[in-house]
Amino acid sequence: MKELIAEYQKVTQSAQPVKWFRSNIEVICKMQYEKTVKQVKTALKADVSYRFLTVEGKVVDDVYNYERNAAFLYIATDNMKELKENSLIVFDAINYRWSQMLENFNHSPRICKKVKIIDEDKVRRKPLTKFFQLIAAENPDHICFHYGNKIIDETPAIDHVIPWSYLYSDDLWNLVYSHQTCNSSKSNIIPNETTIQRLEERNSRLLAILMNQRQKNKHISELEMAITNGLVRKFWISCQG
Repeated sequence: MKELIAEYQKVTQSAQPVKWFRSNIEVICKMQYEKTVKQVKTALKADVSYRFLTVEGKVVDDVYNYERNAAFLYIATDNMKELKENSLIVFDAINYRWSQMLENFNHSPRICKKVKIIDEDKVRRKPLTKFFQLIAAENPDHICFHYGNKIIDETPAIDHVIPWSYLYSDDLWNLVYSHQTCNSSKSNIIPNETTIQRLEERNSRLLAILMNQRQKNKHISELEMAITNGLVRKFWISCQG
């Protein structure tokens, strides 16, 4: 599809979409369009429809019958009736699973886990020790983010500025040092805009330091992406409903 879009933009010198009638296909990207459709058909016939007959190692042939590379699959009349009657449930389930899969590729709050309590795995908080040295790069003196004083005689707590329960995610751009008591007393309160602005400023300083040190890992990449896309402010706004 990416190749098809690129070909369309090359031919039309435009990024604007058009309604895709057959008449358009005759003029724009006909060969590329037909090639793409053929590839999709081949994949569906050779692999996708065939693989759906096996679930967790067990053959499931009571929904439809299909022979590999066949042009059609066959659904029993009773099954077709049930699918039609329960189509909304089926579509909801499909969309939910798609959104679960996409969360693995997109850096976003755990929307699925917050909306559906029937998620396969329970949401568990993970240790944050791996972030300790990264945060220290910008805050080596262990200054409490919330009160501005030095943390003495105790190990700094790593705190989620936007509460973890709103994001279900541990991200460097949202983690700071705080006193242990400050961290526990803050609970699930959404921070004010001044706090968010200070977090954004801290993130810019932290990224500059880490880049200057030539450090590179997924947490730093996510920090850079968060700054570029304004994620702190976007998530803060969305968490307020």
